Amino acid sequence: MDILNLILEGEAEYRDNEGHHVKAKAGEALLIATQPGVSYSEHNLSKEKSLTRIQIWLDACPERENSRVQKIKLHNSAHQLLASPDGSEGSLQLRQQVWLHQIELDKGEQVSLQLHGPRAYLQSIHGTVHAVAHDAEKQALTCGDGAFIRDESNITLVADTPLRALLIDLPV
Repeated sequence: MDILNLILEGEAEYRDNEGHHVKAKAGEALLIATQPGVSYSEHNLSKEKSLTRIQIWLDACPERENSRVQKIKLHNSAHQLLASPDGSEGSLQLRQQVWLHQIELDKGEQVSLQLHGPRAYLQSIHGTVHAVAHDAEKQALTCGDGAFIRDESNITLVADTPLRALLIDLPV
């Protein structure tokens, strides 16, 4: 598995049973490429502050290799490619044909993205968003909502309120 941790609040330490450990804090994304026979744990580094994070588990292609641990800073921009198969645009490199995008928009702002394939998944972290796509009714997603997107090559996301969301581009 490739495990992507998007730290929203607090700070965590990730350890494995081989003695490796790495810390990640709010504003960072950490990718752990799990290995056979190795166990992993996560610990909140503060007794006073809560840890809030999103964790996404992706099947890894066994014939692909990447670094065991990768970390990047999250940009304060409308769009950031967080993870991709080739580590393009400074993103984390996955062992899978998946592109993960972070979207941060102010109310009324929009971003258009070209998709790599016929499927994608949009997850609102906070805020309300609607997608503009051909032949689609306008339906808003709000905090915690998710939606599958099918048979679109491009998508435009419009923030109805300040927004933070993830777009997972699944080509196959």
